[in-house]
Order: sequence, then C-alpha cells, then structure tokens
Amino acid sequence: MAEKRRLKRPATLIPLIGVIFLVGWMATVIVSILNEEPDGEPTLNELSSAVERALKDGDAGAFGRLVDSDSSGDDYAANYVERLDRTRPQGIRTTVLRREKDPAITVVANVDGGGVVCSTWSAIRSEGRWVLDAAPALSQDGGCGAAGGDNSR
Repeated sequence: MAEKRRLKRPATLIPLIGVIFLVGWMATVIVSILNEEPDGEPTLNELSSAVERALKDGDAGAFGRLVDSDSSGDDYAANYVERLDRTRPQGIRTTVLRREKDPAITVVANVDGGGVVCSTWSAIRSEGRWVLDAAPALSQDGGCGAAGGDNSR
C-alpha cells in the first residue's frame, strides 16, 4: 500500500502563508496608492467646475480633495459644506478671478429669504495642480460683488 506523504514540518507552512498574505496586502496597498487620483485640478477652470459640482452635490469628500491640505485642517471641507448647506443654497455658481499674482475662485449662492452668500479662496499650485488655499483670499475688488453677489448690506 502506498503511503501518503506527510509534511514533516507543518509548522513551516504557517509562516509561508503569512509571508504570502503580507506580500499580497502590500501589493494591494501600493497599487491603490499609485491609482489614487491626485488632489486638485490641472487648470483653474477645471478647479472652478469641480468646486461648483462638489458644493452642489454637498460632497465634502470631493470638496476636500480640492483644498490644499497644508492650509486646512482635517474637518475643514466637511465644516464648510455643512455651513453652506445650512443656508439652503440655490443656484450655486463659481467664478474664476484671474488676478495677476493671486488668482482666486469665488462661490456665490442665493439663499432662502433673498440673501446671497459667498466665499473666495486664493487658487494656488500644489504639486503641479490647482487647489484652493484654505486661508481666505484678501478682497481687492469689492469682494463678492465681482462674481455677481451683492455685498453692500
């Protein structure tokens, strides 16, 4: 009768399985990092469109990837989207302010009761892409009025 072959050291199989699992996990992490979409957008117009889309959708995650991580805290995007949503904005629109030294993106929205809310961020280059600087842009041209809002109140 043929004798079945047995592993003399089944304990050596456990570390081998562990190593295979570890290598597989590391490969998965590396591939996901390499395929991750970079923050920001390649052009100012695309940044403006992406900001408008994220805010219209109330998507804090999408908005967060458009804000420079060096100038914002972990909850910056979520807090901003939450505050904007509380105003029940209608007709959110963005405008690119093409200032020579300090380009900016302005968001303007009509709110319940006939008011207007607006925010302006400087647009900066980070790793070759455009992102919003979380520090508010300095108003040099009448604030939101340049983007269609009325800031005379």
